[in-house]
Amino acid sequence: MEKRKKTCLYILQGFIGSGKTTFSKKLSVETGAIHLNPDEWVTKIYNQEDYINNWDKCFDEVLTLLWEKTKEYLKNGTDVILDMGFWYKKDREFAKHLAFECNSDFKHFYLDVPDSILKERIVASRPSEWVKIHLENFENNKKLFEIPQADEDFIVIKNY
Repeated sequence: MEKRKKTCLYILQGFIGSGKTTFSKKLSVETGAIHLNPDEWVTKIYNQEDYINNWDKCFDEVLTLLWEKTKEYLKNGTDVILDMGFWYKKDREFAKHLAFECNSDFKHFYLDVPDSILKERIVASRPSEWVKIHLENFENNKKLFEIPQADEDFIVIKNY
């Protein structure tokens, strides 16, 4: 009987415009891991009016669903890439704990990109109705974003 390989949970940490989705989709091809992205799921599950007017509620519901799916995939032998941003250390710790619970390996990628490039990417890659909001809130959101700490095991990707 062939021994099943240990699954892996990959998390992608990065600010808006850091290239998380592009990087994670390439990683998915390289590893065979399933790619889960809450932005993509929100737009699949909810109509545009709902997710524009109730973004936080829609996003939270999708996150709950994706955590459940992640656990299910890992327990069934499928590697998972969570393309969620992981702005807060508590969320990264939760993901690491989930991997441990599922007897899976854990890899944390931090996509480091200078602010000037982030802003350029926001303008180039976001729908027009979102660009103004992202740029107006850029500095305040940057203050909320918790860069990885020395006690976290992470791989820095200079993604520019």
